[in-house]
Amino acid sequence: MPDAVERIWDLPPLVLQKPRGEYVALLVEARELYVEGHFYPCVAMCGIVGERLVKDMLRASVVVYKAGNTICPTDEAFDQFEHVDASGIIRFLNKADLLGDGAQKAAQGLGELRNKYAHARGRDPRTDAIKALGLLHALVEGTVSVFKDFELTDKGLALKAVARST
Repeated sequence: MPDAVERIWDLPPLVLQKPRGEYVALLVEARELYVEGHFYPCVAMCGIVGERLVKDMLRASVVVYKAGNTICPTDEAFDQFEHVDASGIIRFLNKADLLGDGAQKAAQGLGELRNKYAHARGRDPRTDAIKALGLLHALVEGTVSVFKDFELTDKGLALKAVARST
């Protein structure tokens, strides 16, 4: 138990913009796995959460122009993306300016790290677990964090320059 208490301090702070959806429970579970000392599954869970965030971002962003109308695809249509490699979706979201470069890099790194552990090739679970959590939090910061469009300046919180221009 004392180790678990110490590991809590390793976790980055987290404030979410819309704390709902499948990924929130999974995100909390990934953090709990780390605190409890289950490092190997923590890496895998971080990858799962990252993939869920990316795929949900795609769902929230894509509309289809058909026969002069703009429509949102059905859940059944979006479910087909569950069979698509997440790295392609990550690159698409980045090229469509829906996912920033930092969030893309975090998502790609998280996917690569997760794959090592999903295929039993991980070598340093504790170190990789904290790395995976860091990458996941970088992805969260670039997607659903309350502070996504803000930066801390000497005058307090201010809109990031990129956020102001959009």
